[in-house]
Amino acid sequence: MNNKEISKYIALSDRQTEFEFTVKNNYDFSLKRQNIRLDLIEEADGFLVLSYKGLRYPVEIVSRKQNEYEILLNGVAYTFSVETPFSLKRKKILASRQSDLATIIIKSPMPGKILDVQVDNGQEINKGDTLLILEAMKMQNIITATHRGRISRLCVKTGQIVGKDEILAEIKL
Repeated sequence: MNNKEISKYIALSDRQTEFEFTVKNNYDFSLKRQNIRLDLIEEADGFLVLSYKGLRYPVEIVSRKQNEYEILLNGVAYTFSVETPFSLKRKKILASRQSDLATIIIKSPMPGKILDVQVDNGQEINKGDTLLILEAMKMQNIITATHRGRISRLCVKTGQIVGKDEILAEIKL
């Protein structure tokens, strides 16, 4: 990438929150019109560290499937996709064309134990509502609704052990 080339992207969180950023020279980022410098460093032992304002944060890429990422940053799990403006617009158009009777499948982002189920079959939910709490790697992960709808099928119960990508619930839009 040459010094004048700037790439624009949108990070789309698992809660559908958009973070627009531009990248210049691989490590110079502009987020919400604020320029920040991030350095992603590979240590001699192979571990990744994100350096920002002199502070170092350990990074682990748990999984990557095309433009979808699951990372641990300083011990906290994040799931997101990286989109170009065009791919995000296309994704939104395709989503708007889906039938009102579409079903969204909520899968486990990682193996773990279900600590608490906070919804019931048939319950109406809103985007962002907590569905359940999954304990993985000694951390509690809140699994939230990605869309507004109704719980059409709850596939887990408190205390159950689940694997990565195991279906936790289905939401009827």
